[in-house]
Amino acid sequence: MGRPTPRPSSSSSSLPTLAAWTTLTVSTLLLLLTATPCEAAQDFTSNLTNWEGTWSTGTGAVVTGPGFADPMNNNKPFRYPTNTGISYSFTNDGYFEESQYRFLGNGSKPTCSKAVAIWQHGRYYFHDNGSVTMDPSIFSADGRVLVQDPCAAQTEILTYYNQPELFNGWTITIDNHHQAYMLQLIRFDGSYFPRLFLTVRPPTMLPTADLTAATSGSTSKTT
Repeated sequence: MGRPTPRPSSSSSSLPTLAAWTTLTVSTLLLLLTATPCEAAQDFTSNLTNWEGTWSTGTGAVVTGPGFADPMNNNKPFRYPTNTGISYSFTNDGYFEESQYRFLGNGSKPTCSKAVAIWQHGRYYFHDNGSVTMDPSIFSADGRVLVQDPCAAQTEILTYYNQPELFNGWTITIDNHHQAYMLQLIRFDGSYFPRLFLTVRPPTMLPTADLTAATSGSTSKTT
């Protein structure tokens, strides 16, 4: 397979279950930014530290940076972790990076479950109503999503990934069980995003630059 193909704009395309995640079109983001924020988002006294650092869900198996993604390497763009999860990294000057590794089950054919690896980066913005947006458009050609389907005619499909995200609120507290800072994001619909725990500061990230522009040519993926 050659260069990753652009992912269809419709959320009902090859990855319908990804619609449950907080991916939104730009027009929807602009509309939702006018919504009233959750009360938790307005209580900044409960936020005990800033966003700088790398945050991960669960076991912390999924991280950002070169330990997970090599997006300009179309032959091997991801290094698969031992477990699924989500990770975000943030810099104090407004850059973010996102890594996700997920399994999509198949109830009728358990052996045909899909694995999905996602990576993107860009800018994040705080808003006066307590919400926060993550906008990868500044590096729109860098994001990648790889779907592995053992039962498909083509078992691996690599495409571009460029999905802005809106969170209607957030808090940072200390989780007594993990003895770590916990970032709780609140989705635009009021539901809670999986808890993210601070794993390292400063963050572990790939360069906060246009990686596509910095790379002269790329090796085609072969199967």
